[in-house]
Order: sequence, then C-alpha cells, then structure tokens
Amino acid sequence: MKVNLIRKATPEELLPQDEFIIEKEIIIAEDLFERFIHDPLDDYDFIKENIDIMYCDKEDVFHCIFITSKAHEFGILVESEGYHYARYTAYINKSVLRSE
Repeated sequence: MKVNLIRKATPEELLPQDEFIIEKEIIIAEDLFERFIHDPLDDYDFIKENIDIMYCDKEDVFHCIFITSKAHEFGILVESEGYHYARYTAYINKSVLRSE
C-alpha cells in the first residue's frame, strides 16, 4: 500500500477539507490513464469535453469528473476550473466509492 506522506502537515493538509460531487465517471484506456497520471497538467480532450459540468458551487462543493481505467483500482477526481487540464485533483480508491 502506498500513500503520499506530507512533511510537517497542517491540520488542513492532513484531513480532507473539500466536499465534492462526482458528476460523471469517465473510463479511459489504460495507456491514456497512465499518461494522464504522469502528466496531469497537459490538456486532455476528456477534460475539455466536460468543462461545463466541473465547477465549485455557492456552498463550496466541488462538482467533478472521476477519471479512471478498467485496469486501475483508483481514479483521479478532477475539477478543471474551466481549463483543459486537471487544475484541481484528488486520488480516490474505487473501493471507497463502492462503500458509500
């Protein structure tokens, strides 16, 4: 099991702070997903095509797309804030989503 360890974390960095809604799950090819997780700041068509459903509402809830592949047990939550790249991201294991 792997995690991202945060050096000298603040409480805000340690505990999740942002509420979110998954507006759409997008399953992409394994090789494209690998490219995405290695270069999330590149522009992607699957982000561009869903710009209209990603935003932060009046209650500070992030409306996101969930990008994953069939071969991975996790995905990346994305709110692009109008850009064609993954401006805001979060790692989420698929098992967490299945349990809710």
